[in-house]
Parts: sequence; structure tokens; C-alpha cells
Amino acid sequence: MKTSDYLKKYGITLKKSLGQNFLANDDYARRIVEAVGVKSDDVVLEIGAGAGTLTIALARTGAQIFAVEIDNRLKPILEERLSGFKNVELVFEDFLRLDLSFLPKFYRCVSNIPYYITAPIIKKLLFTDFSDLVLMVQREVGDRLAEKPGSSNRGFLSVVVQTIGTVERVLTVPRSAFVPNPEVESVVLRIRKRETVPFQNHEELFDFWDFVSKSFSRKRKTITNNLKSFVPLENLASVLGPIPGNLRPEELSEDDFVQMWQRYREIFRDCVVEGREVNDSPHSGR
Repeated sequence: MKTSDYLKKYGITLKKSLGQNFLANDDYARRIVEAVGVKSDDVVLEIGAGAGTLTIALARTGAQIFAVEIDNRLKPILEERLSGFKNVELVFEDFLRLDLSFLPKFYRCVSNIPYYITAPIIKKLLFTDFSDLVLMVQREVGDRLAEKPGSSNRGFLSVVVQTIGTVERVLTVPRSAFVPNPEVESVVLRIRKRETVPFQNHEELFDFWDFVSKSFSRKRKTITNNLKSFVPLENLASVLGPIPGNLRPEELSEDDFVQMWQRYREIFRDCVVEGREVNDSPHSGR
């Protein structure tokens, strides 16, 4: 049976509010799984199981699959289609509210995620001990995440993601592979976690995320002008260091941002600076 047949069988109408465009092409599901080499000893998280096309391709590898789906209406479809697999655990929860402590270190994520909440999903995943993230995303977003310094499409999420992992395009998936057909093209990205990252803990990663986000607050402005919004003038030169202040944030590398952030943390080591307004004292609290 086709995905559309299962939806008709159970009388399910897909909701735009949940970003429901289900991968319905078995061949593309297989190609994704084969391209990233899912193995029987892997633990795989899937976000947005939908009607189960990708879930089935993952399950056939023998890996342990945790398939998360927010829409309880899809439960009978998923239970019917996955009834022959003992290695799949269905989790009917809102992923953004789900406690992920059940996942082991170095788990893998292979998902066709809801495009309208791409950034919150990636942010949550980056704060976990993953091995790699294989995500189907809107092609425009995928291109932006993979952009290198100098591109006008580069944003703060590009910097954070590339600081933590290497980004590669796995394959492009046409609109015809989905039900219903989305209005945008899709691309599968693979983010492999680097062996070493400049963060000792999640608190430091959160601090770096906040620092880079503020540094990109006005992309058309120079890095100096953006830093002025949260760094006191007397500390500006120290935070910049050797980095030319007339560059725009998208022109800077991940290493540039890491070094600026480290100098920033050194200056404000004993201060809580999140939420500090322009011209606030560097010792002001939240």
C-alpha cells in the first residue's frame, strides 16, 4: 500500500500546522539510509516518523530505532506498518518537549524533520551527545547551514553548527517523493560531530550560541557594531583581538568566533552577561 492509501484507510487528513509532508518514496528512504551507512549496532533517533517510510528503511538495518511522532492519529498506521519489527520503539510525544536522557552517547539521528521548526530541533540536538545528524531540510536552509565564510547567506546557525561538526550534502530529494508535495525542494544534510569541540559543557555551548547569535543581530552591520550592542566600549578592542572590526559577521570563520568568545568569557568570567543592554555595566546581573 502507498502512503496515501494508508492515510485514506484511517481517514487521516494531514495538518499544515504540523508541517506534515511525509516522505513516501521507498527508494529515496533506502538511498538515505545506505548513503549514511546505518548499521545493526547503531542506536538511531528519528524525529517525525510520519507514515513510517523512512522508519521502515531504518528498521531493516537491524539498528535500534526510537521513532518520535507528535501526531497520535498516525499510531494505527505506524503500528500496522512496523508490526514485523522488534527493533523499533514508537514515542508519541512533542520532540521539543521530550526528555532525551534515554539516548546513549554517540547515538545517530536520521530524520525528515518538520521544516517549520528546523532551528529549534537542531538547537536541541546540538546539546546532546550525538555521533551524527542526518536531517532532511528545506534546500535553502541546507545551503545556508553549509555556507563558508564570505557568503551573504551565512548566518549564526551556520557558525554554531560548523563549530560543532562538519556539514556535507548527502542528496537532494525532489518534491514528488513526498505526500503531499511540498512547495520547496529538499536536501539531506549530514552533520558529523568533531572529535574535539571548544566547549567543556552545555553551559559553555549555550553561552557560545548566545554570543554568536548576538554577533549576527544585524547582518548588514560590521562585527564591531554588532558587538557594541552587548560589549562595553572599553572592552571592545580586547574582545576583537586581531580580527578586523570592519568585517561583517558572515565573513568570519568559526575559529574567529571561538577566539572572540573565549576572550569575551575571560573578560566577563565572573559576570552573568546574558540579557545585558547596551551601555550596562559589565558587572550588571540578569
